[in-house]
Amino acid sequence: MDGDQKKSFGLMAVLLVAVVALAGLAYWKLKSPKMGPYGAIAMSDTSLTYGGAWGYPDPISAYKRSVSECNKASNAGDCVVKVSLKDNCGALAISVERNASYLVSGRDQVHTTATAMAQCEASGAGDCTIRENICSSAS
Repeated sequence: MDGDQKKSFGLMAVLLVAVVALAGLAYWKLKSPKMGPYGAIAMSDTSLTYGGAWGYPDPISAYKRSVSECNKASNAGDCVVKVSLKDNCGALAISVERNASYLVSGRDQVHTTATAMAQCEASGAGDCTIRENICSSAS
């Protein structure tokens, strides 16, 4: 694969992730009752496990839930909140190859997902994947 083909493939992958994210957001908005504006993404740096929470009425509840979800998946028990949300979105991209994570918060899922993937890919990692992509909004 030459350079142009790799760029085209990368762009197609980002666009596919964006479409899936939008479909997920649309489904979530249809199925969710009115919820609170707070959310969080917690992560373990040693195991790269993660947990997310959204729709909470206060930040402490969102933090506790995200850490709890992360610790359920981690044997390390060292999960901490990495991204806090209030009426915005967050995304987590992970490269197992580089043992690295890329967390972004911003105005919408498409933006945060694309930015997290771009940061991961810019590191030279060849195995970047979006592991968490959430929005928290009172609307």
